[in-house]
Amino acid sequence: MEKVKIGIIGLGSFCSSYHIPNLLNRADVEVAAVCDISQACLDKRDKRLADSQTFTDCGEMLDPDLIDGVFVSTPNRVHFAPCKLALERGIPTIVDKPITVTVADAEELVGLSKAQNCILMTAFTRHFMPSTEYVRRQIASGSVRPQMLTAIQRRSPVKRGVQDGGMLHRRTIHITDVLPWITGRRIVKVEGKIQYENGAENIEEALVDMRLELEGGLPASLLCIKTCDEYQDEVTVYADKQSYRLERDRLYTITRRDGWQRAENLPEYGNSSDHFIEAIKGHVPAPDAPLADPHSEDGLRALRVVFAMHKAAQTGSAVEVPR
Repeated sequence: MEKVKIGIIGLGSFCSSYHIPNLLNRADVEVAAVCDISQACLDKRDKRLADSQTFTDCGEMLDPDLIDGVFVSTPNRVHFAPCKLALERGIPTIVDKPITVTVADAEELVGLSKAQNCILMTAFTRHFMPSTEYVRRQIASGSVRPQMLTAIQRRSPVKRGVQDGGMLHRRTIHITDVLPWITGRRIVKVEGKIQYENGAENIEEALVDMRLELEGGLPASLLCIKTCDEYQDEVTVYADKQSYRLERDRLYTITRRDGWQRAENLPEYGNSSDHFIEAIKGHVPAPDAPLADPHSEDGLRALRVVFAMHKAAQTGSAVEVPR
């Protein structure tokens, strides 16, 4: 069996705990090369990657004769350059969320992916979580009709600096992606307030209070609090027959007066790492399977919502989200 040869750029905590274990679980994948600007990180890499070639310059690693695809898991501000270089060289690419820090850079990458007919995926991990997929399938089947959605996120510490984007880039980009994903409806309008705090290098959001409108007039609300006593990350879908609360990979349901009950033994639907490998191999997912857009248009749409929220806060008016 010929193996898919993969390169990895950035050996941070998420890549090491998510992408790398997923890749090492596959017999049809070889992690042929790893790159990090820190030689110390390269020296401390997973022992199972001992035979991988190492680089401190991704330009040297991004060689179509060396790798069949690349994972970009760098800090947000460093997503654009390696993705652009990989696409220019015809190397399929998957990048951690957000696709980039700015909409202009995201639009350039999406356009380049299409022009090169080369895969570019944003690794929205929640597409593949059992909790998310269960609710998405219930809505798609018509079993329940959503009437209102709410999302709450609390505590969002700055790890690398605000040049990687604020709270909306770090965490809420998951929400601006997952609400359309589970409902099948695009976010078309936003309105609300953002309280900012002055950072040393840029502006950081301290509190976000937004109303969102999805296609068909479906309303949603979003509350994000940067500094808080405890971590919280949940999406609640209020529907006509049964409502759902998603706490990342945990799902709770409620009907009538029974109270919230945790749903157990949900089916597994894979992960974004495997989905990327299957796409490189040319395998088309089943029509009802979770997926990531092959040209990262989902990543671009989610980022456009983030910037629309900033504009709404700054103008005090409702803002329509560009397509």
